[in-house]
Amino acid sequence: MAVKLQPVAPLEDATPMKSTAPRVQERTIALVIFALALALYLRTGARGLLPGDAGEFQMAAWNFGLAHATGYPLYLITGGIWQHVWKLLRASPAASLNALSAVQAAAAVALLYLLAVEGIPGSVAMRRIGALVAAAFLAVNPTFWSQGLIAEVYALHALLLVSILLVFQGISRKATHTASPIWLALLVGLALAHHATTVLWLPGLALGLWLVRAHLTRHPLAWILAGIALLAPLLLYLYVPLRATPSASPWYFPQLGSETLTLYTHSLRGFRDFITGRTISVSYYAIDRAWENVGTAAHLWRLHFGYPGLALAAIGVYALVTHKHYALLAVTALGLLLTQIFNLFYAIEDILVYYIPIYVVLALWAGWGGAQLAGGFAQMGASADANGKKAQEPGAPPINWDILGIIIGLVLLYVPMRQLVTYSPRLNQAGATQAQQMWDGILAANPPANAVLVSNDRNEIVPLYYMQNVEGLRQDLTGIFPLIAPEARFGDVAATVQTALDASPAAPVFLVKPMPGLETRFALQAAAPPLVQVVGSAASTPPAQEVNQPFGPLTLLGFDWERAGDNVELRLVWQVDAPLPAGYTTTVQIFDEASSRIAQNDAAAGGVYYPTTLWKPGEVLVERHTLALRPGAEPATLLVGMYTGPEVTPLAPALMIDLSGYALD
Repeated sequence: MAVKLQPVAPLEDATPMKSTAPRVQERTIALVIFALALALYLRTGARGLLPGDAGEFQMAAWNFGLAHATGYPLYLITGGIWQHVWKLLRASPAASLNALSAVQAAAAVALLYLLAVEGIPGSVAMRRIGALVAAAFLAVNPTFWSQGLIAEVYALHALLLVSILLVFQGISRKATHTASPIWLALLVGLALAHHATTVLWLPGLALGLWLVRAHLTRHPLAWILAGIALLAPLLLYLYVPLRATPSASPWYFPQLGSETLTLYTHSLRGFRDFITGRTISVSYYAIDRAWENVGTAAHLWRLHFGYPGLALAAIGVYALVTHKHYALLAVTALGLLLTQIFNLFYAIEDILVYYIPIYVVLALWAGWGGAQLAGGFAQMGASADANGKKAQEPGAPPINWDILGIIIGLVLLYVPMRQLVTYSPRLNQAGATQAQQMWDGILAANPPANAVLVSNDRNEIVPLYYMQNVEGLRQDLTGIFPLIAPEARFGDVAATVQTALDASPAAPVFLVKPMPGLETRFALQAAAPPLVQVVGSAASTPPAQEVNQPFGPLTLLGFDWERAGDNVELRLVWQVDAPLPAGYTTTVQIFDEASSRIAQNDAAAGGVYYPTTLWKPGEVLVERHTLALRPGAEPATLLVGMYTGPEVTPLAPALMIDLSGYALD
C-alpha cells in the first residue's frame, strides 16, 4: 500500500498546551536539552584569548568600552557584567566570555524545543519528537555551533530571535496573558539594541500581528506600555558615545608619535555612521553579483541541512498551512525571505554567520515536518486498524502505532546526529591558543619602550589590546594595522609602516612577523623572533650601476651586481611612475656573448605582502634576485621583464642591458 501523508488532527482537537507556560515535563526536557547542548559547546569551545572580533569583544566588554560598528551595546553590557562576576571566581575574562556564548547558544536550542513542542499539534509523543528534531538541527548546525564556542554576538542574536518567536506564538494561540504584547515589544527592542539585522524581521512580525489582531488586547494602556517597551531598549545605543572616550576605549584613540588617531567622531553624523555600519565601509553587491550568490546560498542550505533536512522543512511548511498556523508561518517565512535577500546583497567577508536566523527557521520547520511525518504514519496505521482494513493473525498483539511513529521520528534524528559526528573535530576550539602563543612570543622578545608594532592583519593586533587593557601588560606599545583609519596612509601594510616611520621617527618600528615582500619597500633588520625591525627605506643607497630606462609605468633606475663564483646577487632599483594594473612577476635572465641564456630567475614582484597592485607613483623600490650562472659562462647581456597570468602577458617590452658597458664585480 502506498504511503500517503495525512494531516495530524486539527489544532482544536490535538490537545494543545493549555497556557503559555509549558508543562513541568516540557520544562524538564528543555533543561536537559540545555545541559546537553551546553556540555557540547563548553567541551568544544575556546578556552582563552582569541584574535579578531572575538578578541575585541573579550577586551571591550571587560572595559565596558567600544567594539566595532554597529556597537552591540546589549552584548557588551551583559558580557562585561558576566566577565566581572566570573572574575570573582578567578575565571579569565577571555574564557568567561567564550563560555557566555555557549550558555546563550544552549539556551536558544532549549527555547527552540519549547517553541516547537508548544506549537506543534498532535499527541504529546509526536510533539516531543518534532521538537527534538528542531532542537537537534539547530544545536549541531555547524555555523551556529561555531558561534557558541567563541566570544561573539550571534548566539545572543539567535536566542533573542527564538524568544521573540516563542512569545509571538503564545499571542497567536491566545495562550498568554495580556502582557504578552509588552514582552514581545521588549524582546524586539532588545534585539534591535543588539543586532541591526533585527529590522529584517519587523515586516513579518507586523504581518503576523495583523493576522492575529483579534487575539490582541485593545486596552490603550497595554499599547502604550508596548510602545515604551519597544523603544526603551534603543536607549542602550547611547552606550556608544558615552563609552567612546580615551579612558573607556583607548584603542579608539591610539597615540602614534605626537598624533592621536581619533577613530570615533563625537557628532550626530559620527554616531549615525557608526551604528549603521558606515564606518566599516559597508557595501552592497549589484544585482548581477547578488544573483550569482544564489548558488552560494543554495550550497549553504544543503550543507547545513542536507536534502533530508530540507525535505523535512518543506513538510513542516505544509503542516503549518494544514493546521492554519498562518501567523507563525508569515513571521518565519517573511523573516527568512528578507534575511536571505539581504545576505545576497550584503558584501561582507563573514556573511556565513548572517545565515543563522535562516537556520533557526529551517530547524523549526524541520521539527514541524518531523512531527507531521511521524504522526502521519502513526495516524494512518491507527486508522487502518480502526476500519478493519489491515488483517492480523489470530491472537497477535495489536500494533502500537504511536510507538512506530516515535521510532520513525527518532530515525529522523540521524541527519542532525551525522552533523554532530562530522563537525565535532572540525569545529573544536579547545586547542585554539595561537593568539596567546603569538603574543607571549612577541612580549618575550621584549620590544623596546614605546615601540610601534605593525601587522598586515587587524586580527593579529587585537590580542595586544586585550593584554594591555585587561591584563595591564606593555601599555607603552602601539599596535597598528592597515585600515585602522579610513585614510590612504593606512591603506595597506606598506603605507601603514611608512606612516609609523613618519609619525614616530624616534620610536622603533617593528613588524610582528616576517612579511616577505616588504623588503621591496623597506630596509629590514632581524630582531628577536618573531619581530623584524624596520630601519628605513630599501632604496636609501643608490644603485651602483645607473640605467634610467623607462619600462611601461616604471623606470629602472639601476642595479647592483655582486658575483661570487658562479652566483650573482642582483639588486634592481625601480621608480614607480604610474599604478600597475595587475600583479606581475619579474623575470631576470642573463645571456652570454652567443646570446645563449646562462641564468634565469622569476619571482613575484613585491612578494606576498607588497605585490605590484600596491605599488604607488613616486615610490622607489628594490627587488633582489639570486641567479646561478652556467659554470664557466660569462655574462654579456641582462634581460629584465615583467609578465602576468598564465598566458604570460608582458607589462612592457623587456629591457636588454649590455653588461659590457658596466664595471661589474
